[in-house]
Amino acid sequence: MNPVTARASETALKQPEPKRVEHEGVRLRADVERRSGVQTPKIGVIYNPKSAANLGKSPLRAIGVACGRPTTRTELLAVLRGFADAEVNIVAVSGGDGTIREVLTAIPQAYGDQPHPAIAILAAGRTDLIAGEVGSSGRRDELARLLASAKAGELRHTRRPVLRVEGVMDADGNAVTPRGMLMGAAAFAYGTELCQTEVHADGASHATAIGITVARVVGRILFKGDPDGLLKGEPLSLSADGRSDEKGLDASRSLLLVSTLRERLVLGRTPFFGDYTEDQLQYVEVDAPAKGLPRALGSMVVRKPWLAGPGWNAGSAKTLDLQMQRSMIIDGEIFRPVDGRVRVTADPVVDFVAP
Repeated sequence: MNPVTARASETALKQPEPKRVEHEGVRLRADVERRSGVQTPKIGVIYNPKSAANLGKSPLRAIGVACGRPTTRTELLAVLRGFADAEVNIVAVSGGDGTIREVLTAIPQAYGDQPHPAIAILAAGRTDLIAGEVGSSGRRDELARLLASAKAGELRHTRRPVLRVEGVMDADGNAVTPRGMLMGAAAFAYGTELCQTEVHADGASHATAIGITVARVVGRILFKGDPDGLLKGEPLSLSADGRSDEKGLDASRSLLLVSTLRERLVLGRTPFFGDYTEDQLQYVEVDAPAKGLPRALGSMVVRKPWLAGPGWNAGSAKTLDLQMQRSMIIDGEIFRPVDGRVRVTADPVVDFVAP
């Protein structure tokens, strides 16, 4: 696993009919439950030694728990196939968002027609957006807590679909089909690069790093006249569930976010609004040139993103077809379109578990 690419997986269980949830920017727990009285699961750990919190530390160990330390995608697939043979039904991922993406990507091939495992996240990255919503903390005793909760039948379950992105290549130029939780383009790509090259370099991480990044980007726009041209946007058309783009194939957008994370995406807030079903992606897209940035930020602070104003639009869909030429970010890493056409699809709902 490339250090820059160490992250991923899937998990499809028998699901009830999708339910529609009214989403108004407030924290939702309708799809979170605790289940008791179940047989103790079998757990396997994927440990990324290159994740920020794991650097220089020994792998997590527990009696009866297999632990793999893959460093390539081939090794990751081999470890997960071993888990499948051993009937591991909870894969605990000790790593950051990228590690989770790589595990989610590899699980369908590793498990095949077998029941796919639930995913537990032992946060160990610099940002840990996914763990912030569906995972557990970065404490070193987190595996012990996970085992204790599993034995007691008291694991917390959070159900989320996974987004599958087709028509992209990774930083090494390899055509791939990543499966993750968050994709962003235009201004989001700029902000992610700024966070990774400057903010993380200054020692900030997690919510602090996100807050500093947002402040720096907004400051450059409001006080320096948008020297990076973020408000001007870039060519990007969007078709949701086969509906043509109202702005046309030559549309430009300042920002696009697509996610299956519902609750605490930016500073404990969500930019998404409107209703959605459990098995849908949510997205928010901003016209170019973007207008009303202070109002949009204020709407998120008060947890009412639908007050962002004209040009800030949100929706939900099972499939998004994009036409774009510039790079995008998928769970913290850069990917590029192969031929300008990218399809984002909601894959089956995954069961994430935590103590």
